[in-house]
Amino acid sequence: MEAVVGDKFFKQLEKQIHDQYPLPLASQLLGFSKKIFDLAALEELEDDPVGVAMEFLHNFLAFTKKVDLRRPKVKVFNPEQQNKDKVTGTTSILIIQRDMPFLVDSVRIEVNRRNHTIQTIKSTILNVIRDDEGTLVTAFADEDDPDSFKEALITIGVDFHRSEEKHLELEQSIFDILRDVEAVTDDFMPMVSRLNEAIDEVKHNQGDLPREDSSELAAFLEWMRNDAYILLGCSEYRFVNDSEPPKLENLADRQLGIFSRHPVEVAETALNDLSPGRPEFYKNGVPMALTKSSLRSRVHRQAYSDYILLKRYDDKGVVVGEHLFMGLYTSRVYTMSPFQIPLIRQRVLQLLDKVGFPKGSHDYKAMCQLIEIHPRDELFNCTVEELYQILMGIWQINERRMVKFFMRADPFEKFVNCLVYIPRDIYRTSIRERIEVLLKGELDADECEFNTYFSESVLARTQYVVRINSCRFKKIDQRELEKKIIKLTRDWCDDLKVATIIEWGGEAGREMYTLYRSAFPSSYQDHFDHSAAIKDIELFHSLTSEHEIAMCFYQSEGAEHNVMRFKVFHRSAQLELSSMVPMLENLGFNVIGEHPYQIKPTQGGEVWIHDFTLLFSLDVEVDVSAVRNTFQEAFKAVWCGDSENDSFNHLVVGARLDWRTVSLLRLYARYMKQLGSSFSQSFIAETLASNLDITRNLVALFRCLFDPRLVDSDIKEYGRAERLNEKIIDALDLVSNLNEDTVLRCYLQLIAATKRTNFFQPDNDSQHKPYMSVKLSPRELSDAPEPRPLYEIFVYSPRVEGVHLRMGKVARGGLRWSDRLEDYRTEILGLVKAQQVKNAVIVPTGAKGGFVLKKIDRKATREEFLQEGLACYELFIQGLLDVTDNIVDGVVIPPECVVRRDYDDPYLVVAADKGTATFSDFANKISISRGFWLGDAFASGGSNGYDHKKMGITARGAWVSVQRHFCELGLNTQAEDFTVVGIGDMFGDVFGNGMLMSEHIKLVAAFNHQHIFIDPTPDASASFAERKRVFELPRSTWENYDESLISKGGGVFSRDAKSIQLSPEIRDYFGIVDEQLSPNDFIHVLLKANVDLIWNGGIGTYVKGADENHLEVGDRANDTVRVNGKALRCRVFGEGGNLGITQRGRIEYALNGGACNTDFIDNAAGVDCSDHEVNIKILLNELVQSGSLTTGQRNQLLVSMTDNIAQLVLHNNYRQTLAVSLAYYRCQTDFSEFWRFISARESAGELNRELEYLPDDETLMDREKNGTGLTHPELSVLVSYGKILLKEAVLKSDLPEDSYVAKSITGAFPVQLVEEYPQQVLRHSLRREIITNQIVNEIVNVMGLTFCQRQMASTGASVDEVIRAYVVVRGVLGLDRVWQQVEALDYHVPSEVQFELFYALMRLGRRTSRWVLRNRRSCLSPEREVQALSPKLVELQLLLPTLFSRHKSTGWIEEVERIVALNVPQNVAVLVASANFLYFGFGIADIAVKSGKPVGLVLELYYRISAELDLDWFADEIVNLEPISKWEDFARESYVDDLESQRRSLANTLLSSIELVKDINGAIEVWKAAQGSLIRRWLGMMEEIHSAPSRDFAMFSVALSELLDIVQATENRLDSPPVCLV
Repeated sequence: MEAVVGDKFFKQLEKQIHDQYPLPLASQLLGFSKKIFDLAALEELEDDPVGVAMEFLHNFLAFTKKVDLRRPKVKVFNPEQQNKDKVTGTTSILIIQRDMPFLVDSVRIEVNRRNHTIQTIKSTILNVIRDDEGTLVTAFADEDDPDSFKEALITIGVDFHRSEEKHLELEQSIFDILRDVEAVTDDFMPMVSRLNEAIDEVKHNQGDLPREDSSELAAFLEWMRNDAYILLGCSEYRFVNDSEPPKLENLADRQLGIFSRHPVEVAETALNDLSPGRPEFYKNGVPMALTKSSLRSRVHRQAYSDYILLKRYDDKGVVVGEHLFMGLYTSRVYTMSPFQIPLIRQRVLQLLDKVGFPKGSHDYKAMCQLIEIHPRDELFNCTVEELYQILMGIWQINERRMVKFFMRADPFEKFVNCLVYIPRDIYRTSIRERIEVLLKGELDADECEFNTYFSESVLARTQYVVRINSCRFKKIDQRELEKKIIKLTRDWCDDLKVATIIEWGGEAGREMYTLYRSAFPSSYQDHFDHSAAIKDIELFHSLTSEHEIAMCFYQSEGAEHNVMRFKVFHRSAQLELSSMVPMLENLGFNVIGEHPYQIKPTQGGEVWIHDFTLLFSLDVEVDVSAVRNTFQEAFKAVWCGDSENDSFNHLVVGARLDWRTVSLLRLYARYMKQLGSSFSQSFIAETLASNLDITRNLVALFRCLFDPRLVDSDIKEYGRAERLNEKIIDALDLVSNLNEDTVLRCYLQLIAATKRTNFFQPDNDSQHKPYMSVKLSPRELSDAPEPRPLYEIFVYSPRVEGVHLRMGKVARGGLRWSDRLEDYRTEILGLVKAQQVKNAVIVPTGAKGGFVLKKIDRKATREEFLQEGLACYELFIQGLLDVTDNIVDGVVIPPECVVRRDYDDPYLVVAADKGTATFSDFANKISISRGFWLGDAFASGGSNGYDHKKMGITARGAWVSVQRHFCELGLNTQAEDFTVVGIGDMFGDVFGNGMLMSEHIKLVAAFNHQHIFIDPTPDASASFAERKRVFELPRSTWENYDESLISKGGGVFSRDAKSIQLSPEIRDYFGIVDEQLSPNDFIHVLLKANVDLIWNGGIGTYVKGADENHLEVGDRANDTVRVNGKALRCRVFGEGGNLGITQRGRIEYALNGGACNTDFIDNAAGVDCSDHEVNIKILLNELVQSGSLTTGQRNQLLVSMTDNIAQLVLHNNYRQTLAVSLAYYRCQTDFSEFWRFISARESAGELNRELEYLPDDETLMDREKNGTGLTHPELSVLVSYGKILLKEAVLKSDLPEDSYVAKSITGAFPVQLVEEYPQQVLRHSLRREIITNQIVNEIVNVMGLTFCQRQMASTGASVDEVIRAYVVVRGVLGLDRVWQQVEALDYHVPSEVQFELFYALMRLGRRTSRWVLRNRRSCLSPEREVQALSPKLVELQLLLPTLFSRHKSTGWIEEVERIVALNVPQNVAVLVASANFLYFGFGIADIAVKSGKPVGLVLELYYRISAELDLDWFADEIVNLEPISKWEDFARESYVDDLESQRRSLANTLLSSIELVKDINGAIEVWKAAQGSLIRRWLGMMEEIHSAPSRDFAMFSVALSELLDIVQATENRLDSPPVCLV
């Protein structure tokens, strides 16, 4: 199509040309037109292209017709149009000039410089012939015509201008340019010659340059000459150095090219007046300098010309001037490798050497490539050092997407050369222009030349050559200028990109930018800059799940007073304000605004930013910078559940306390609540917030006391605590609100009562623990309810709370999973009270712990609920151990980072309890992992311990109590059927095992929380077998019981039923009138059933006292079924489970004729078994640690001793229940003694009657009158207290160190263990405690509750002396062996007979031990006394029957026969019958030992004296006195002691003259003769007493005085040898 158009145009044009011009010219014009109007030009012609072409030809011919051959011709005009109404669109420029280089380029430069838009430009070379006048002969001459020469016709079309003045200005400027081109062209060869001269001078090396440098310089100049440099001008200057300052003299005749066209007017110029680079050039030894001209070239290229300054030297090598060449490097220079350019190649090689990259390495090649593409002007004009700095900087960019700026000042201070690298994808002309404007402004420049280079690189490079006006560049900080350039290149996202790279480094920064470059919404960008975004990214980028948050607490510039901002970052979903706002409000802020932002990264899911505006509500000045971290940490702690969300958090900002310190204050507030404080938690928090100074001082006091970094033995620390305490007290005096004062003083008291804390103890990762523990002394707390434990550990966390109460340093008890969130301590306090008395039978005193779950998910499954319970249990265990000492190699080691304000306290033992039956292994695992000295003895009953259910030990122990009761009632549970109502089910440990204790059990009814079991007339044998089957099932309920084995009318009924239809059999057996009852009403009836036994093996409290309400009981679940104690009709109530009856209910039941002890007596076997396990493990674990045993061998040994352990435990249970029964038996006759025990213990502050429900004095008086005495439940308490208090006293003495007494420790361990490891048993870690426990239990169980008190009161002896005396008596008389024989009489003799025998043995032990105290106290050594007295007393007992038979002592013989007739062993009967005499037998043995005479001789003499003076009757009468007061009781004992002493003294005196039995009669006769009057007086007195209708204490006092006269008179006989009184 275009070809068709062209053909048509030229055909029309040809026709027009032929029509207007003659043929030869027409043909020439047609050819010329085809050169001018080619196809491309046709499209630019107007609507009449042929007319335009013809007018052009016309103008051409007119313009070229006549010229001045000496100068160019230029014409600027507006062409005429055929259509006069149409305004032309161009102004034409015609130029005719003899042909030469650079014409078109130079003209174009000038036209553009004048801001004319070139629309068309065409240069045509004409071969013309002109005459001498310049008239055109032909424009189309042959090229070989000798008269022809070439002219260049240049036609230019520019934007239209009407102004003739502008036309003339343009013509003149173009003319000037063309004259410059002429000058350059015409002087070209002379300038080359001048350059050759310079080359020759260099080659002569008159400047004495190094050969290599001289050669390279010459080569460079030759290279320039050879088409590398367009010479535009050259000049020469003479250096005048003989003046000051030196000068440069311009040699006018040596100026060529542009310099000749525009010559320098000044002939001579001082060197200092030139640019700074010129003097420097003459000072240094450099032969040549390359720089730029400050003027743009008007020839060829509109660029700043390149100057070459070359020094000239004379023959002596002195600089005499310079060559100055001006020109432009040719295009080939810009494409030629720098490594091929002389001089430059030397420079770049020096550069590479300086860089030091190994040749051929990647870095070397990279640097070479940078050199190749580096701007040539920079390579030419820079020194090696400058190139090094710039190119290394470029190399370090390393293809990173970044903006980089380099700046170099021209040494002649005309230009500053700048290189700017910009990521190619963001490069825009607008950015380049903004940078140019910036550079001009910063560098004080008006002109700037640029060149942009694009390559495969990610960066585009722009070179700016800035022509400066001043030296301002010297003050420029390049890096600061770079930052400004960077800022110009960026939008918000660009700023973000740069910021990410700065923040995270190259690769990581780019990855971050890629991730977040389009993530932020415009609303965010409107409110926050990129720096805020970086901070936010830093905060939320690391969030990995929706369960995490990040935060930023800040205050905006210019914000109002106490108005803050708070950002919360969260992944996945927008946070609910309903949960966020309460958190912030509890931290003390009012939320006055919130703005959410959704951030959408390219990966990883969305992030939500919630920006809150907050106003602090408390009247304090908030310093955001000071509280930022604590606030953020507190909020995160609340969010994560590490801290509770309540008003205590006001203190974080208000008091500037960190969240853990606030949690500490919350801990004490929670503890106050458990102590029963009436103040709400919110009021306590408000009190602290209202008294910030006091609050801070309380915290300071706590830190002063417990921060290991602050606490020092230095007295100054204690002084500081004292000062803080005084300061707080002074401040409290100023608190006007009474309630606030109470709360704050309670805090002060709690801190003072705190003994240890784990608050400053980090975990294994050096982080804060998720819980806190404080160990307190409740006895120092005035508000603590009774009883007050010795120590208490309170463990607190938002997840769990718990307490562990210990009544002594060595204490044990179970840990309960409580469901009483509000008052769990009250529950635990009640339990520890029971545990304390229960533990009377074991080594440790009572302890109890309990914890509650605080974060229970209502939707949780049972398994999840149990797992949470276990997790909280483990936290609780950790909290307890954190503040407990350890023992390592026998040395007590305090816990790390715990300040102790008490003494060594390493004993912490726990056990299973309600809800934690299967947790012991987990507790032991923690113990072992922490290296706790008890190892898996820490929690008894674990997998490597004794399984209480498998052993049935708790039930077996409780069954011992049941047997004791029935034995006293005359029923043998193992041989006779008896009816039972049970509480529990066969799957339960205590109930299940208990109901298998006898095959004679007739279980008529049982119930638990699910079912009611009824069997009105059970078959004992069949039901036992079925119960056994159900018990052995993996898991069972009463529904598993075979109903076919249930008697008629019975069944299993659900407790969920609305009502239960009662069969006639049920109604008949239980005496029920109604035909149906609700399950609860039915149970209420069952509890009142007339059965032999109610066996409690379940959970709950079912019986109370009539004078207590259900609320006091504290078991709301069973309020509707509970009955009063007096309503029970069962004969015996067995308490296998805890708290089945309240203590008041027990007492009421017992006073109504029922038989029961207490739960802590009945089910003590469980704790006893656990204690045995702990003590055995302590011993065995030491053997394991020493390598004597392996863990496997230890475990096997534990299993092998199971039966022996059970025997030991059940023996203890038997003895203790017997002790209660014996106390009840004695209480009927010796009531005052028990009354005195209660009063004494109460007076000493050791017993709280009200707390233990013991009768007051008025009630005791009524009981005494009525002969009621104390009940079993009351005596159970007293027996336990007696043991507890006695243990405490013994442990304070040196008794456990007595080697003979210490032998009792063997009774605490299985025989196998004692036989295999006797020394280890004796050296047991708890030897003192075990010995004490063994001997105290024996004393109380055998000698009775009041034994020690009575002996101490009547003799003035100490506790340890009393016990030593007992140990002597036990060893001498074999009392323990005989006691066991009497125990074996169960069911063989009536219980009354047993009690009579026991009481006789107790009386014997009491009297004989008093003899030991009276006669051996000052040097009492049990071992020595037993060795001395035992053989004599054994012989004495063997002689007594013979003695009494020979002397026909009918009383003694009848007594023995009576006792033997009761089915009592002969030896027991003899001992009991001889009890009164054996008291005096100690005196006989003592005489035999000291005199060395036979026991038989002493006995015979002793008996004869007694017979002569009727002393046996007299002794019996003293014993039979009925004291009515304590003092008469003491008097009676004193009389007996005096009688024994006087009889012994009398026998000892008479013995001195007797060697054989046959001598006794003579000695007696001599004595009677000598003391006849006194003896007669005595016998007369005896007759008077015999005949007296009644006898009183005065009679015997007087009689003893008379007897003393006889003794003294006998001792003082003149013919008697001296006698040493003992």
